[in-house]
Parts: sequence; C-alpha cells; structure tokens
Amino acid sequence: MMNCRILIHSALEQVVSRMSTLVASPVIISKYLPPFISSTKAVFQTMVGMEIEIESASKCTSFQPGHDVAGIIGFAGGLKGTIVVSIDKEVAFAAAEAFIGERPTTVDNDVLDLVGELANMIGGGAKDRFGIPDIVLGLPTSITGSDYRVCFNHEVEVETVRFQSPSGPVTVQIAMSQ
Repeated sequence: MMNCRILIHSALEQVVSRMSTLVASPVIISKYLPPFISSTKAVFQTMVGMEIEIESASKCTSFQPGHDVAGIIGFAGGLKGTIVVSIDKEVAFAAAEAFIGERPTTVDNDVLDLVGELANMIGGGAKDRFGIPDIVLGLPTSITGSDYRVCFNHEVEVETVRFQSPSGPVTVQIAMSQ
C-alpha cells in the first residue's frame, strides 16, 4: 500500500510539473503584435477593399467589445492563443458586400461565417509572418449579440488593438502564451 501511495504521489508531481511548463511564462506580446496588426490591415485591404487605421493598443484581461459580431479562432504549437475579431454589423455588411457582391440587411449565417473567416485569415496571415513552422489554427467560431464578454485565462497576455474603418470600428484581441 505504501509503494502505491509513493507511485501516485510521484505521478501527481509529474503531472503538476508538466502543467506548469504548459502555462509557461507570458510571451512578450509586443514581439508578436506587429504581425497581427499588419495581417489585419492586409486582410481588410485585399479581401474587403477597406483601408483601416490603428487607433490604439492596450493590455487587458477581459473584453466586452460593444460590437455586434465577433469571430474567434485559436492557435497552438510554437505559440498558443486565441484571436478575437470584433466588428459592428455595418462593417460586417460592407465586408459581406465585398465578398459576395450583395449587402446583407441582417446578421445571418453568411455574415457570421464571413466574420469567422476574417478571424481565420488574420490568424493565418500573422502565423505566416511569425516564421514559426509548427503553429496550427483551429476552426473559427462566430458569435453575435449586444451583451457578450470574452474572458481569458489569467496566465496569458492579452492585447486589444482598435482600428477604424470607413464603415466603423474593428477590434482585434490577441491572447497568447508560449
């Protein structure tokens, strides 16, 4: 019985040790922020035909954007994290019009898919700019509503970058760990 307790205790110590290395010290996000900024600008310019300008960047721990739609995508590998692209419905409608040639009047499944795809393209563009070969993007998810909040693990660094487009504000939030 004593040997069994020692083995269990040893196994638990190994699990705790592995978990502490998975949640490594926070990434210096300023090193990785420029690829997200340039990717966001490039996606909006080339795919949506919209020039956007950065307004501000700041660290935060949770996010209540006040936007109508958000696309969320995770990434893993050499860097781990989540990207949240939040936009007003007017920006989403303008983007949809650029993609499909017709301006929607409601936030429907096509608009939600488009916003998820914007998050995917921004994440993919940033990934290509990192030069880290083993980063993998997950599947995008979209949410809509007027009163949602995105919360992150307290052990990751979170940066919120606010842009302005001709159709309204665009907010990109990046949560990362290494």
